[in-house]
Amino acid sequence: MYSINIFFHLVFVFGFLSNFYVQSFCNIHDDEILCKPTEFYHYNSSSINNNIIRSGQTLHLTNAYYSGILNENINKLIIDDYPYKTFPLPFISSLTLHNLHIEHTFLNTFPTWLCAYNKNLSFIEINYSHIEEIFEHDLNLCLNLCTLRISNSYLKQFTNSYNIEIYLHSLYLNNNKFLKISNENGLDLNQFRYLRILDLSYNQIQTISSENFNQTLSLTTLDLSFNNLEYFQLNNIKYLILLEILDLRGNNYLHINENWYDYLPHLIKIYFPYAHFCCNYKNNLKILNEKHIKKTKFDQTINEFIDEKEKQYKNENQLMSVSFHSDQVCFPLPDHMTPCESLFSSKFIRFIFLMIVFISVASNLTALIITLFRLIISSYNRWSISTVLSSNLALADFISSIYLVLVGIMDIRFNENFYIKTQLWTNSHLCTLAGFIYIFGIQSSIYALTLLTFERFYTILYSFKRQTPWPPKFTLTFISLGWLISFLIASLPLININNFHANSLCVPFRMETIFDRLYLSLLIIFDICFIGIIITCNGLICFNFSKSYVHTLNDARATLKILTLVIAICISRIPLIIFIFLTLIIHPTYSYNINNYALNFTYIKLIVLFLQPFSSCFNPFMYSSLSTLKWIHTRTEFERPRSIKGSFEFSRFRSTSVVFNCGYHPLRMMSISSLDYRLSSSPNTP
Repeated sequence: MYSINIFFHLVFVFGFLSNFYVQSFCNIHDDEILCKPTEFYHYNSSSINNNIIRSGQTLHLTNAYYSGILNENINKLIIDDYPYKTFPLPFISSLTLHNLHIEHTFLNTFPTWLCAYNKNLSFIEINYSHIEEIFEHDLNLCLNLCTLRISNSYLKQFTNSYNIEIYLHSLYLNNNKFLKISNENGLDLNQFRYLRILDLSYNQIQTISSENFNQTLSLTTLDLSFNNLEYFQLNNIKYLILLEILDLRGNNYLHINENWYDYLPHLIKIYFPYAHFCCNYKNNLKILNEKHIKKTKFDQTINEFIDEKEKQYKNENQLMSVSFHSDQVCFPLPDHMTPCESLFSSKFIRFIFLMIVFISVASNLTALIITLFRLIISSYNRWSISTVLSSNLALADFISSIYLVLVGIMDIRFNENFYIKTQLWTNSHLCTLAGFIYIFGIQSSIYALTLLTFERFYTILYSFKRQTPWPPKFTLTFISLGWLISFLIASLPLININNFHANSLCVPFRMETIFDRLYLSLLIIFDICFIGIIITCNGLICFNFSKSYVHTLNDARATLKILTLVIAICISRIPLIIFIFLTLIIHPTYSYNINNYALNFTYIKLIVLFLQPFSSCFNPFMYSSLSTLKWIHTRTEFERPRSIKGSFEFSRFRSTSVVFNCGYHPLRMMSISSLDYRLSSSPNTP
């Protein structure tokens, strides 16, 4: 007898310690009971003290599970980090449990008993699970169920073999693996006849039709964004008649009826992946408004599937939708940077552009080959500074012309449908490459031209003061610095400081954020500085010509050539600087709407495709061996000036180009300012 008492006492003590151990993992925060054991634990009605379970309205189980009857005060159950594939036993709450959240679990089977034991559930959410298929369920028993969310899982089939109806308001199945909407092996929408909100974003659906929604006549919001949707066939006006919001963003290969607005009479907002879908809508907006305002009755087939309350809801929606037709919005609407037109308005303009591309590529490639050939056949120590810098400029202009080639290829490929295929082009890696080449080419070109201009300015104006040539490393260092700066500037849009995909030309002229505006400011500051150096150096050279005591024929030629170069650089660079500068100064920084800015696709197209290439086409004929007026001459002797018309004397003082290690011989195409020095330098002077 004594031993039996000891045994019962031990059992009591063990039970008390076990209950205390379990309670030590449960804490109370406001109205939430948080149970987080270090190892998985299976709770039941006797595992948690009644004083604790009655003190909160939310039971949060982490790495744990609860089976059995829940306390009456629990209206929300959260289960996360559940380590097993199925729930062993049901949790039961016939009246009070309203919200169920299951997150970050290895659960791969949807519980078929869920609504049988918890009929008052109104919200069910299952996130980050391993559920792939749902064949059987009892969701029809949850008469108050409004929202079902199964997201970030592997769900690819959601059907019901019993052909039952679920009274569900909102269904969120985003971030899953659905391939199609089907009654057999996809998503069966026939079981959701009263559905109003359907979210199927971030799935893998490729084809969809309005016939798929023949039973969901109450649907008002449909999200199909970021699928692999290629075809959305609207073939029956009876379906999707109440749809108000449709999201199709992220489907870059989408095809849809051109007159899609005829099948969606009560649409308030629609989101497309690109603007050309809204072109017809924008053009026919007034006609659509008149058409929808006159429409006052719904199709009679709707009334066969809805009760009186649903009829009242739809009648209210009818009045609202009619009143909102004047505010219907299609996103993104065509704007100044994405117009509803092809890249070139006529074949003649396309021909002019292709001629510019041909001249730019051919001239710069020829100049580059010639200058490189001259460098190859000569030794490193005898490289001419002019030849090195000319080859550097030819290479930069050739890189700029590659951008024109890419745009030309896209135009030839898409032709008159360029604006329709704009999104395919702008979202491609080829667009990123084209934009990078554009910025890299124009920045390296202006830098190379500045360096070449400064070298010739210094050579001409200080030809008899400087006796040592530029060392090869010094010259190559400055050239490399220019390429590095250009590379860094072109790389900034790759880290979202401006963007290459903001327009169909793939040029980074976005103006939505402060970083976009700073980037454009950086571009025009660099251009202004370099153009200022070029104009200043050339101006000083011409000024020096005008001060000369003797005016030569070469002076006139050099002056004409310099003026031509300055005009060319101004035509190709100044318009874009003025255009962006006025946009940055005049227009507000707080607006994110592109229509609030003066950026116009027509102007950008004119500057980028026709004016800027002018300099690239012109430079090879002025600076390289293609030039007919050569800067470089091989004679080493000074000649006595010859009299022309008896009023002026002209002299042709020319010398060899700069050589690195063979003594410095100035490159000069101007008369010497001192006539005595000129005469004393001539071997024929008496």
